[in-house]
Amino acid sequence: MSRPKRISRAVATVAALLVTALAATGCVTVNGSTASVEGVDKREAEAVLRDYDAQNNQAYANRDLALNSRTETGPLGVLDQADLKILAFTDPHGNRGKEPVLHERPEFLIPKIVGWPKWFAVQSTPNRKGAKPQLLMFVKGQPDAAWQAAWGPTLQSPLPELAKDKDGFVEPIAVNTAGLAASPAELAPALADYLKDGKSHAELFAPDAYTAQLRKQREDPIGEGFVRQSVDTAAEQFSPLALRAEDGGAVVLFSLQHSMRLTVQPPRRLGDVEPSTLTFLPNKPTKALTEHRLSQYVALVPQAGGKVQLTGWMYGLVGAEGE
Repeated sequence: MSRPKRISRAVATVAALLVTALAATGCVTVNGSTASVEGVDKREAEAVLRDYDAQNNQAYANRDLALNSRTETGPLGVLDQADLKILAFTDPHGNRGKEPVLHERPEFLIPKIVGWPKWFAVQSTPNRKGAKPQLLMFVKGQPDAAWQAAWGPTLQSPLPELAKDKDGFVEPIAVNTAGLAASPAELAPALADYLKDGKSHAELFAPDAYTAQLRKQREDPIGEGFVRQSVDTAAEQFSPLALRAEDGGAVVLFSLQHSMRLTVQPPRRLGDVEPSTLTFLPNKPTKALTEHRLSQYVALVPQAGGKVQLTGWMYGLVGAEGE
């Protein structure tokens, strides 16, 4: 058996210089599973957003749930799958011929992340009169997977300045990050507890009109002979995502699920049921109705000692049962 040939020192030196040069020009493949790298550059992110708008408009024009399932995932996917079912039931051809929805003046927020999934965010405003900004979050589960939109709450005000490195990449933070008014993982359970009684963790959240409305729905009196039950829980199947704010706080996305059951005592019967709810029911209920909803939130979380401000949300019906 012949011995392997020894590489000369000169050849080894040239090889080392070549690797160094390739690394400097960005031509060396970096393993995204072990290194902290961005999952997308701005040019690709622009293409992802452009493709998403085109496919999303097509899905809504044709009430195409299969196309939507390929372009969306996470809480946004659940909400839009339900929305398309409702539209197919109540307004099968409503979007055809309408001006497509486009996300204008996008600001791309791209983090460096170790491992998979990779994700990035886009803060933009849909091309609709009076539209408010939206925070779209795209995720990619594996190197060969497609980008999908996973979050899309509407913002009541633009995001604060985010912490960025010298190359302009935003800083993701872990769900158990300490030093904040609440860690990202604590927000959904805390808000669910607050919605139950209006007291638990009340000191954590700054007042906002949307949460006040949800609390009012749970406290408003109902007619004699009716019983209302509400259950609010963290949507633990959707892990929160968080970015560091420039002031040391964080911007956090998280999700809740809500179920409300209305039962009527004989001889009374349930009244009219909304067409959107009938989408999920084989027959019109007469004794009891349970509606399931999903919400996604954007929270501005200050450093420890401050109050959490809920500054964006999306909320929708995703299922129902009747008796």
